[in-house]
This record gives sequence, structure tokens and C-alpha cells, in this order.
Amino acid sequence: MASIVEEKEAIRDVMSAYCFHVDNGEFDKFAALFAEDGVFEAGPLGKLRGRNAIRDFIAAHVPRAGEGPARKHCTVNHIIRVNGAEAMADSYIVVLRESEQGIIASLAGRYEDVLVKEAGEWRFKVRKIHFDIAGDLGLKN
Repeated sequence: MASIVEEKEAIRDVMSAYCFHVDNGEFDKFAALFAEDGVFEAGPLGKLRGRNAIRDFIAAHVPRAGEGPARKHCTVNHIIRVNGAEAMADSYIVVLRESEQGIIASLAGRYEDVLVKEAGEWRFKVRKIHFDIAGDLGLKN
């Protein structure tokens, strides 16, 4: 049985994989980080339920690597509370991207997460983004 520290580290890995997969345009891997009936609340961009809807949404809005401005999603200041096979997590997000003016911060906000452990793997049950400070995100129209 994993310790609380090991569970928290596994959850941090899921949070990091989310950033890598979206930045690399790996939208199937991105969606697989969510529970089958997972919910992705993308602030003013909408609320999606289920892996297929989440994958289709992200593919429709985020350019694949090389198709638009390069971007890097960074999550920091993780607060994770594990209770058996469920966890709650809060973290900050900063998104940096290319622009004609150079590198800009296009988003500073927060993630509010509920995670569940399914078949030995942590997945997002609910991931809610709070767009505290948002500029041009460089998304597809």
C-alpha cells in the first residue's frame, strides 16, 4: 500500500502530465488523465463531461505543437489532500507563450481538482480552471 507521500507524488505526476500532453498536442493522452465521466470546467470556455468531449474540446481550441504559438503550462504551489481513493488538490497555473512581442504570460490562475484512483491510477474526476488573470491565450478561433 502506498504512503500518503507516494500518493501525493503520483498526483503531482498527473498534474504535470496534463501540462506536457496539452503543450505537445497529445490530446488522447490528455483526455486519458480524466476519469471516464470526468468533468473539465474551462472557465468562460465551457464545461465538458467525459473523455471524448474533453479530447474534442481541447483539440478544437488548442493548436497542436508547431501549428500555433509555442506555449508552456506550468503548475506550482500544489496543496494536495488524500483521503483513500479520492483526493482534493489546489494549484496555481501560469501559461507562457510566444507572441510578436516575445514571450508573454497569457494566463495566471488556479486549478481546483477532485481526483479519484481507478485501477491503481489517479485521474481527474473534476478539474476546474479559475482564470484569475487572462490575456491572449493564442487559442484557435
